[in-house]
Amino acid sequence: MARALLAKELHFVTEDETGILGRVTVAMALEGVYVIHLCCYSFKGKAYFQAVTKDPEKAKKALGYFIPSMEERDVLIVEFENKVGTLAPVAKLLANNRVHINYCYGTSGDGFKIVGVFSTSDNAKARDLINQDSQTLGG
Repeated sequence: MARALLAKELHFVTEDETGILGRVTVAMALEGVYVIHLCCYSFKGKAYFQAVTKDPEKAKKALGYFIPSMEERDVLIVEFENKVGTLAPVAKLLANNRVHINYCYGTSGDGFKIVGVFSTSDNAKARDLINQDSQTLGG
C-alpha cells in the first residue's frame, strides 16, 4: 500500500571539492540535525545537495556559515511496498490526473518498503490522489 505526505527539502550548491559531503554532514551532526533523505551529486565543478531533515530551519542554521544560499522546496514523500512494479501505478495515477513529476529519488533501506522523494507540479494534489487510491496502488 502506498502512502504519501508533504515535507520540506533544502537545495543548495557548493563548489565541488574533496570532503564537501563530510563538511556538510559534520556541520549538521554537530547541531543535532536529523537527516531523513539526502541526495547529492557533482556536475561541472559544482556539488548539488537535496536534503530532507526533521528540522529544516536548524539545518539552514547549521550550514549557513559556509553555505550562504539555500532554497527550501515542498516535496512529497511516498512509501511503497518493496516489490516489483509498485512505482508504476503511482506514476500512472499522477499522469492520468495531469500531475507532472519534476524529479524523484529514493531507496529501500529496510527491505520491506521503498521511500521516494518526489517534486511534482502539485504536491498536495499528488498526496491526496495517492492516499485516496492507496488500496488499489499497492494492496
